[in-house]
Amino acid sequence: MSKDSNHAIVFGASGLIGWSAVNQLLSAYPGPGFFSKVTALTNRPVRESELHWPPQSPDRPRLQVVSGVNLREGTTEGLAEQLKEKVLEVEMITHVFYFVFAPVNDDHLRECSQNAGMLQRVADAMNTVAPALKSFVYSGGTRGYGIYIPGGTFTPPLVESMADNLPEDYAKTVAYPWFRKALDEASKGRSWTWTEVCPDAVVGFTPHGSGFSLALHWAQYLSLYAHNNGITRSTSPPARRVEVPFPGIEAAYKSLFTPVTERSLGRISIYAALHPAECGGKVLNAVDNDRPTSFRELWPSIAGWFGLVGVGPSGDGDALKPGEYVAKHRHLFAENGLPGAAERGVGAGSSQLDSVGWWLGFDRQLSPERLRASGFMEQRDPVEGWLDAFEQFAKAGIIFE
Repeated sequence: MSKDSNHAIVFGASGLIGWSAVNQLLSAYPGPGFFSKVTALTNRPVRESELHWPPQSPDRPRLQVVSGVNLREGTTEGLAEQLKEKVLEVEMITHVFYFVFAPVNDDHLRECSQNAGMLQRVADAMNTVAPALKSFVYSGGTRGYGIYIPGGTFTPPLVESMADNLPEDYAKTVAYPWFRKALDEASKGRSWTWTEVCPDAVVGFTPHGSGFSLALHWAQYLSLYAHNNGITRSTSPPARRVEVPFPGIEAAYKSLFTPVTERSLGRISIYAALHPAECGGKVLNAVDNDRPTSFRELWPSIAGWFGLVGVGPSGDGDALKPGEYVAKHRHLFAENGLPGAAERGVGAGSSQLDSVGWWLGFDRQLSPERLRASGFMEQRDPVEGWLDAFEQFAKAGIIFE
């Protein structure tokens, strides 16, 4: 493979997972010269300076930021024309990273159909415009392991083969099997293959908010909680001890899971793209560390970044949930010099993120065996990703410093 000829295109580049993939590509992972160009597709126009990616350097691939490509509507032919018009050197694209998902409230069958149609158009359009294509990487998730069924579906650790054995009624509500079928068909007889990277909770930074970022949701909650209790990070140690209970129940506080930070997920995605022989045509669990963790382990460090003392659930059914607390107090961001913070929080996913500590009261850790067998061996302490995200949120003016 000629490293310097690789051109990556990232769909959903300003979202939680897409941002991390671009960030790692522009950081020259896995080394200088593997990619010569990165095209970042965003839904709305945005200046590169607002995206907080690595600045230009001799080792950074060339970057083009493109907006206004309509994935939801139109034909394959129309999408191909849009890509030809907007993406420079579109014919040189070698690697697709597809991190787009459009939720549809209360109609999972329509959600599956809509998202499968979007992915199908993208794959077929790439077959038209990118003859040098080598791989197509997209993100699945633990919904594909049945965790939306109360108590879970399978006994952990969750292995990739379980994704093909979901209960029939539930499987119809999950888009990822539709994706795999569509990509099997689109790649048939061609020189490219696909990989589904499967994370559970993704912990990381997004510059313009996010619909479903637990790290951002809790960061704004804890930032406001500390502010309202007179705690600032500049005072070390804090002037007084302020406890903040875990927002949930004891079972969710103690249950085991395997989160993945955006740096790890971005690198796993790129690794899979560059190793189609080992990763092609497969679901690949994405984890930070082989050892499962729990919020009982993580919460003290998460709260501690804000100068708070993280403790277990209080059992107070009248206490405001994080999203409710943010909604009540978000005006304080603007009143204290952060006018953009309220607009850059989580969106439609707030109520779902509020429920994390209540309904995920069962073990759901992912097996890392296939990931390690593919040759990706990096491991990371999950706490580091939370703290890195908080630092970036503070630097971007999304939470109090």
